[in-house]
Amino acid sequence: MTSFRRTAAVLALPLPLLFAACGTNEPSPDAGPGRLIFIRAGNGLEDVYTVDVSHGQNLQQVTTSFALDEWASWSPDTSKIVFQSDRISPTTGLARFQIYVMNADWSNVSQLTFNDTARDSTGAVIDTSGSGQPAWSPNGTHIAFTSNREGNFEIYVMDPNGANIVNLTRDSAPDQQPAWSPDGSKIAFATDRDGNAEIYVMNADGSGLVNLTNNSAIDLLPAWSPDGTKIAFQSDRSTNFAVWVMNADGSNPVRLTSPSPVSGAPSWSPDGTRIAYEQGGDIWVMNVDGSNKIRITSGFWADGFPHWRPIL
Repeated sequence: MTSFRRTAAVLALPLPLLFAACGTNEPSPDAGPGRLIFIRAGNGLEDVYTVDVSHGQNLQQVTTSFALDEWASWSPDTSKIVFQSDRISPTTGLARFQIYVMNADWSNVSQLTFNDTARDSTGAVIDTSGSGQPAWSPNGTHIAFTSNREGNFEIYVMDPNGANIVNLTRDSAPDQQPAWSPDGSKIAFATDRDGNAEIYVMNADGSGLVNLTNNSAIDLLPAWSPDGTKIAFQSDRSTNFAVWVMNADGSNPVRLTSPSPVSGAPSWSPDGTRIAYEQGGDIWVMNVDGSNKIRITSGFWADGFPHWRPIL
């Protein structure tokens, strides 16, 4: 069994272990229309893949670098893919994540975030910070992301070309995993500013902070429903990580998956009828009430962190 170490070099908040799947490569049942982008881990590498939800068909590998390529998602118009990667090391022997973007046909990869190039007296780059967890705003005009460029993990926004970076949170605790509301007016994120990982929401300018979860458990990876009324997330409040859903104001949390095996990283389908998630090293899809769970990927590799293509 191998841990799916997703974003370990840039994250401070804990994430569950995902274990390599041991199923077969048989086609899955028909889970409806749509396409997913996800991360496949194996042999010390992580690459971006895409797959049709229906029968798990048309599996395609998007990135092929000898690096950790993670946290991928399409732009709202599906013309671009943003992701994080440690493919460039700012110091000898020390890799850090930065944010990259490419065309949806996998061409024209460009880097959006960078380390400061200043060096110390030995010639080593002083800035060893990283940036990652990119999330497109619904109108495509901004990308929210996490970075510790100012010494602590904060939520930032930037233009799609990497310009005009603004720190939204400025708190002494780590703030990570930003997720835009469907109308672009709010950003949900995970933070341990209350002593444990909670899900907060703020206005898109960083004002109006509200703790949505207020629970002693670890709550992570918020994902808004397309109509903005619900937020899915992962939590270990039932002995281990599982997928939960709550109202957008934090009320009425309901568990959708069993805590054994562990599951998490939920993502809503564009039509709001299904949720993709990771479990046991595979990608699954279920109805929003937790029914009709269908495994989309299977095999030896560990698959995780699914995101729906915005257009079915």
